[in-house]
Amino acid sequence: MATSSQTSSGVRPLHQAPQAWTDREGDRWVANGRTPSGECLLACPEPVNAEDAGEGDSFAWTWRLVETAFGPLKPVSL
Repeated sequence: MATSSQTSSGVRPLHQAPQAWTDREGDRWVANGRTPSGECLLACPEPVNAEDAGEGDSFAWTWRLVETAFGPLKPVSL
């Protein structure tokens, strides 16, 4: 039996894994940093409705705020 240090795999630690979610409208939200308290920040770089795209810095959307406003959020792979 091989140990984990002897095997080669494409598995990355969870903190490095790409993370994305889709909301009920089909918009894709991606992890975009963390708050000072460690909560995940999300951004929607390409909304389905072009009118939803803003200019300048993004609002600090936490996962909880996005889930409340646009949920349910469903995980998707990048």
